[in-house]
Amino acid sequence: MPVTPAASRNLLVTGATGFLGSAVAAELLENHPGVTPLFLVRAADAAQGLARLRDALAKLGVPQARQNALTPDHVLLGDLKGFARNADDPRVAALHGIINCAAFASFAWKPDIWEINVEHTSVFARAAAALPQLTRFVHVGTAMISGSAADCVVQEDEVLDRRRQLVPYTRSKAEIEYRLPQWLDGDRLVIARPSIVVGHTRAGCTPSPSIFWFFRLIQAAGRVPFSPDIRVDIVPVDYCARALVHLALMSAPRAARYHISAGDQRACSFEAINHAYSAIKNVPATPLKAIDPDDLDQVKDTLAQSFGREGIERIMGAIRIYLEFASLDVRFENRRLLAEGMPPPPAFTDYLAECIRTGENDTITEQMKFDFR
Repeated sequence: MPVTPAASRNLLVTGATGFLGSAVAAELLENHPGVTPLFLVRAADAAQGLARLRDALAKLGVPQARQNALTPDHVLLGDLKGFARNADDPRVAALHGIINCAAFASFAWKPDIWEINVEHTSVFARAAAALPQLTRFVHVGTAMISGSAADCVVQEDEVLDRRRQLVPYTRSKAEIEYRLPQWLDGDRLVIARPSIVVGHTRAGCTPSPSIFWFFRLIQAAGRVPFSPDIRVDIVPVDYCARALVHLALMSAPRAARYHISAGDQRACSFEAINHAYSAIKNVPATPLKAIDPDDLDQVKDTLAQSFGREGIERIMGAIRIYLEFASLDVRFENRRLLAEGMPPPPAFTDYLAECIRTGENDTITEQMKFDFR
């Protein structure tokens, strides 16, 4: 593990009860005893905020003893929009680093996405920039702001059109990334762009089934409206959290933007995932069949037989949205992060068994709620 620089020991994590934010909290508690963490949580009081945080950590398998080490002093009540009201809190004035995981992560078309991810985050960044000891602000974006780029390995410094995005979520993330340098200058700002975050290497889908339901559907249908050899760039949430903490604590980042991704080496094809899924389930592996996108409705009856007809139209709608991303065949260059001392991530197939073990208990429509809130 990297040595924690003295100037980075007081660290704030926003979105601390969410999927990624709680994984960052777990990483700090389990592997960085030299850090004094502070967690921004929405709650009626510190006791309730602490309970919410511990509940999120429990889903990640954090031992009770480490959860008990947290006290109300580790909880900062509030949200992004109202962060400036905490400026007189000595814990805030002493902050050296921030990992901003807070966001409205949804593929639904909702106005709150822009309000939170752009407007509220802008207010938060301006307030954070005024903190007297702040040396590092790690903002969590998304590599999927690459938009309609296809059949390529996307580089960190490629000029991306923040307006030509597939869904409002990625457009909001592209916009705030464009705005942040107005307030956070020089080495203080680091943009971290995770690729597709699915599951946890030990806890599987217990903390969140986000996106895993899509692979359940493909396995059941046995068909995809693109080449089965297309690869998908996936990382587990605990690897992503480890990388974010690494970027927050290192003394001098070499770049302003980093992909947290599987890269060209660890991205998996849909066919490879299909075969691994079948082997784990101990069923014969049937190669995925490529069908014409216009014939997607052919799979509706197959999915209804596997998962029931309740919500099947909503499922088909969600599939069409995700297929826009899945069919792009993009991977995201990750050499910068590896050069900073991070090990390569596991391939999705390396921890797929844990995702299957923990991710097949709920219905598809229940799991989809995590991505279409």
